[in-house]
Amino acid sequence: MIKTIQIISIILFFSVSTVMAGTVIEVKNKNEITTILTDGKQARLNTGGLDYVIINYKNNTMKAVDTKKRQVMLFDIDNMPKMGNAPKIQTSIKNLGAGSSIAGYKTQRFSYAVNGKNCGVIFGSKQAYQNKDIKALFDVMRNMMQKQQAMLGGFSGMVDDCTLGDIEMSNHTMKIGVPMRTEKNGIVDFEIKSIKFDVTLPADTFVIPASYKTTSIKEEMKNASKDMMKMQQQMQQYAPQMQQMMQQMQQSGQMSPEVMEKMRQAQEQMKQYQQPRY
Repeated sequence: MIKTIQIISIILFFSVSTVMAGTVIEVKNKNEITTILTDGKQARLNTGGLDYVIINYKNNTMKAVDTKKRQVMLFDIDNMPKMGNAPKIQTSIKNLGAGSSIAGYKTQRFSYAVNGKNCGVIFGSKQAYQNKDIKALFDVMRNMMQKQQAMLGGFSGMVDDCTLGDIEMSNHTMKIGVPMRTEKNGIVDFEIKSIKFDVTLPADTFVIPASYKTTSIKEEMKNASKDMMKMQQQMQQYAPQMQQMMQQMQQSGQMSPEVMEKMRQAQEQMKQYQQPRY
């Protein structure tokens, strides 16, 4: 009986301190290195330094951890508010033929343009996308990108076309595969440096200390909405003077019609969202 208890104790010990097997991806974005660790159910993004992000595939949540402040910012993707209707964008992708081998994977080169604007070249690998951990990671990232577009809503019109294209590009993974590298104006903007499978991950890889304070992006947006409403009320007091000044600047050639239109759009957006939607 005592021997049986000892065996059970050993099994329980190893089940608690066990390590996990997973996939590790090293990414270089401009001059920053990010390491992604995933077990196919969750992912941890070590962004350099002490900060990291935990993505839970099942709950569709993202938690940004600030170790210095001992705080966690929760992004509940499914419950993010939609800020109006986003303008539609037209993305065109052209296959340029075989690309170089990146991180040990064959690639195809694709040029892509958004609303007629050339945005760069992507080196995609369908071979890398076949791995189950990689596929699961990029599938959840695609869902998050779609939610991000919905969250931007009408404000998308104030974002650069190519930036919107980069967000929307996750919808084309089936066509181009895993984006292994992106080049803009001939300069490497993003590149996967290595992919390693069956790597031993520490048991606490996806564990956040219970003592950390948790806040949500929804709360932050609610506070920002209140601040925006106050700013809008203040701006309304000076609206006639601002309109007159803008017209004078346009007439004198100091402000182009395009800038004038952008400012008008910004004013309309602020009017539309001056009331909190929570």
